[in-house]
Amino acid sequence: MRASFNQLRSHLGAFLDIVLPPRPSERLVRTLTLEDLQAIRPTALGALPYHDPLVRALVWEIKYHANSHALALCGELLAERILEIAGETLGKPLLVPVPMHKKRRKERGHNQTELLCKAALRANPLLPVEYAPTLLVRTVHTTPQQGQPEHTRRHNVQHSMSGTSTTLAHARVCIVLDDVTTTGATLREASRTLTELGAREIITLTLAHAE
Repeated sequence: MRASFNQLRSHLGAFLDIVLPPRPSERLVRTLTLEDLQAIRPTALGALPYHDPLVRALVWEIKYHANSHALALCGELLAERILEIAGETLGKPLLVPVPMHKKRRKERGHNQTELLCKAALRANPLLPVEYAPTLLVRTVHTTPQQGQPEHTRRHNVQHSMSGTSTTLAHARVCIVLDDVTTTGATLREASRTLTELGAREIITLTLAHAE
């Protein structure tokens, strides 16, 4: 019975691929496993190398399409890293996604860093962290960082964020999560804001690093 169901699902999937051809990035991500990601050599920052075609496809599927399979895989990967970080800190860290301006969020329909945080928490509901999705807000609608030269990236995001609670962040360790980092300008701006809110320590975590 199960074999017949799997065969039917396979035929249905093949039919749908003909009617609605998958995106190239979707086709690459479809067969990825957690073991595949773990086999990719990380960058010096411990992140996945963005120049790898599989990693780039993974990031694009999450960023622009909220691909559930891609999110599940990255959630597993990030949960392991978050658990390691939390195990080396005192108290319960705050898990803080890099914020997105409300205008861009409306255009895209989601904030990929929030989706990644939620995916990690689903992968391991016992992660010893407190999720703080609204602690940081993007107050300036900046141009996308992708494709900008380094000096422009640095100035583009300066003073583009603010905090919503000094009491929540005060004397806490904050783990700031971003999907991709290149120059680190966005994470530095998030760290600056959290420092002003009284955070004791800021640890940055990214899914992929464009070296």
